[in-house]
Amino acid sequence: MSPRHQTVSPTPRRLACSGAVSAPGEELSGITARARSIAAGRVFAPSSAPSPVAAKPVIDGHPFQKTLLRAVFGCSSDPIWRKSRCCLPEERGAMRFDEIKTPRVNKVQLVDRLGSDPNIYGTVHVTTSHVIFKSDESGKEIWIPNGLIASVERRPLTTAGSPLTVRCKHFLTLTFLISRDKDCQDLLETLQRCGRPVNIVDVFAFQNRETIEGARVDVEREANSWNRLDWDEEFARQGVDSKWKCTEFNLSYSCCDTYPEKLWVPSAVTTQSLIASCRFRSRGRLPVLTYWHRTNGASISRCAQPLTGFSARCVEDEALMDYIAKTNPSCATLYLVDTRPRVNAMVNKVQGKGFEDVRNYSNMQFHFFDIENIHVMRNSLNKLLEVCQKPRSMNDFLRGLESSQWLKHIRSLLECGKFLADSVVRGISCVVHCSDGWDRTSQTVSIAQLILDPFYRTIRGFEVLVEKDWLGFGHKFDDRCGHVGLGTATDDSSKEISPIFTQFLDVVFQMMRQKPRAFEFNQRFLVELHEHVYSCQYGTFLGNCLKDRHDLQLSRRTQSLWNYFDSRMDDFKNPLFDPEAHTFLTNVDIHPSAIVFWTALYNRFDTGILTKECVDDVALTTQEHIGVLEQTLSSLKVKLSELKSSMGRSVSMVDSGHSSNNEVATSSAPLCDPLLNPEPSSDVPDKGVLKHQDTEESGIYDPSSMAISTETESSAIRWKSLRNVDECSARTCGAEFVTKLDRRFHCYQCGEIFCRRCVKIVADSGERLCGGCRHDEVEP
Repeated sequence: MSPRHQTVSPTPRRLACSGAVSAPGEELSGITARARSIAAGRVFAPSSAPSPVAAKPVIDGHPFQKTLLRAVFGCSSDPIWRKSRCCLPEERGAMRFDEIKTPRVNKVQLVDRLGSDPNIYGTVHVTTSHVIFKSDESGKEIWIPNGLIASVERRPLTTAGSPLTVRCKHFLTLTFLISRDKDCQDLLETLQRCGRPVNIVDVFAFQNRETIEGARVDVEREANSWNRLDWDEEFARQGVDSKWKCTEFNLSYSCCDTYPEKLWVPSAVTTQSLIASCRFRSRGRLPVLTYWHRTNGASISRCAQPLTGFSARCVEDEALMDYIAKTNPSCATLYLVDTRPRVNAMVNKVQGKGFEDVRNYSNMQFHFFDIENIHVMRNSLNKLLEVCQKPRSMNDFLRGLESSQWLKHIRSLLECGKFLADSVVRGISCVVHCSDGWDRTSQTVSIAQLILDPFYRTIRGFEVLVEKDWLGFGHKFDDRCGHVGLGTATDDSSKEISPIFTQFLDVVFQMMRQKPRAFEFNQRFLVELHEHVYSCQYGTFLGNCLKDRHDLQLSRRTQSLWNYFDSRMDDFKNPLFDPEAHTFLTNVDIHPSAIVFWTALYNRFDTGILTKECVDDVALTTQEHIGVLEQTLSSLKVKLSELKSSMGRSVSMVDSGHSSNNEVATSSAPLCDPLLNPEPSSDVPDKGVLKHQDTEESGIYDPSSMAISTETESSAIRWKSLRNVDECSARTCGAEFVTKLDRRFHCYQCGEIFCRRCVKIVADSGERLCGGCRHDEVEP
């Protein structure tokens, strides 16, 4: 195992935010207290913020919400802040506080990106887990988790000071203008150290002790979140027949350390043939099953490139390929799909690798796809972000978008995935590889399975797919996401960074856009997943393979991202989902005009170009409102039926001569109830009306009938529109909704809009109520 994955147990230390610096530390201590208050679910507006000497609250809620200035993005001159999902731990964070060269820099200007608004003056604080900017004027804060820092760049000196640009992995860019040159250099070195720790155990996930809000924390739940994928259950669900078998020749990762321990291979193949094929394939990644189509028995297998060079061959590997083809009763032909451009594969032959010689493999057809390597993809994303972040004309934006070739790469991935799916539907088995089989192979086989299998288009199924073909088969998340660095002057680990998983999520978004009824999850789910893959807040996406995660004991030492997603399931549901609408996505459109730019991800924080009213949220809110109204209507019908029955008994009792001390007229005057006719007509004599007190004394009045008068008051008939709602309705909250991905919740009783912190689901009734309405519920 590499030094970056040493299983060194971190020494517990208290977070020294308030004690490491003397007088200046008092302000940082106040920020820390506020952060912990936010983490505990207590978010304060600047006017009601607690003093720095307030008692320490316990971290018992959802991770605090990071905030953003709308002025930063050139959309408004008013400071608007949005939420984040990170937590300040009680123990030390990703690095020791004494390693922070500059814990605080005063008199910093936050530069408006578009230059249309004045800069915002404030203070930058660096803690062991976050970078914080606090506005001097409003007192509000921007929180950036250290794990999301992609790069820190010092720009040329100006008359106003030294500009420092911080770019984040979830596509947020902030520029600070620092008056003193030394402070700028110290902050640069500190942020670079925070963003790329040397050892993986220094990332925030190993110190994150948050409590998932709304989740029942116990051993069983935590175990289930870490065992989202059961290999035996998954292949049993696919319906794999007896022509395939589970082999444990890779037990303890003895033959291939980037594969899982359990592998599915043709039943006829021997262990000796598997070992020989393993030696013949790059990184020991031999062909193994990843998907079996129960309709016709066709399959998708994955592997790495062979070590053929110009003439080498392996008889056992050829036999293994032949066995894979024979497991398919529908077709003897086997497609071997090389996702690389042909010229790249030819170059690899010079290095002793390359691709299979079709003359040595029977019944095999070769197909190349021009999907570029990680370096081209990284450069493409950089060009795309440059286009997104600079103010340009429409022509400049379109030219820059075309020059980045990002959409071309997305289309290439979708085209290859569609080819694999179409081939399987036609009954042709496929074996897929790229160079090492953990980047382009993971992308394409995952896309094909999303097209083929509706289970993978559910929230649970998508998590299983990610666990299987990305985490299980060794996509290098540490290297591709830049979780750690070498910490040396010749650190070239950044050359391994590439947006492979980001591209996969982009392709999923393209399919969701074309087939909105086919997916259980919405794009908020994809954006949240993208952020947490990079944030290092949870241990799910740490490590390069299963062996790394096993050695690091992540299931014991960190929390699972799936547990957090389970507690936020209502945020990620697609209201248009119909599980019967699309069993197979037969007509996914790969025409260039069908591939669109994903604004909600790449311009996520540019609120001026995003609508405030998300279609998914409007549909989901409408569904919730209809459900509440139907429940209210059903309850009213029951009460009305009870009232009619009570009135019928009352008339019968009057007709039979039953009465109380009060005289009841036996005339034909109608029996009036104050509920149905509170103001009886003046031509009805008083003696023909049963008063509330009279009926109660006579035994005729049923107190339950009065419940109908308050039934409509217990739930709001009209809900406030989501349109142009910028902030939570709670007076003590101060949370503001900046982008359309910020979920807004209605209180069932008052109909007002609140943030997640300010509404709770009542256990007895299942209603979502705000704090004020919950208080009214318990009032005597």
